[in-house]
Amino acid sequence: MIHVSYARTPEAYVDYSKTETRRFWKPRHAAKFQPGVVFMGITKDFRAKGERIHPSRVVFCKKERLGDMSEESFEREGGTRYWKNRGAYIEEMGGPDRVPYVLRFEHLKGLNHDLP
Repeated sequence: MIHVSYARTPEAYVDYSKTETRRFWKPRHAAKFQPGVVFMGITKDFRAKGERIHPSRVVFCKKERLGDMSEESFEREGGTRYWKNRGAYIEEMGGPDRVPYVLRFEHLKGLNHDLP
């Protein structure tokens, strides 16, 4: 199973409020995140003693310029729980012209966190 670390926003993933994440992945890695693929959210990399949280299913994974991020997407990322505003998030991620992959997902509530 593919893993995605939520080391920067674990509480929002744990309580199911986070439904998007932006990542600067290589295309080959991003290609693994096709709609319907199930992945395991983790607290941090296993090499740093990370732990499994719960699984989620990919809705989509696509590239999007940070400056084109909507307020809704900012809230899906964790919003003002972690950043002062959308602009502060964009700057922390490297500025409006950077183009990460946007991974939107749905949490699979009630499934065993010990899936393989």
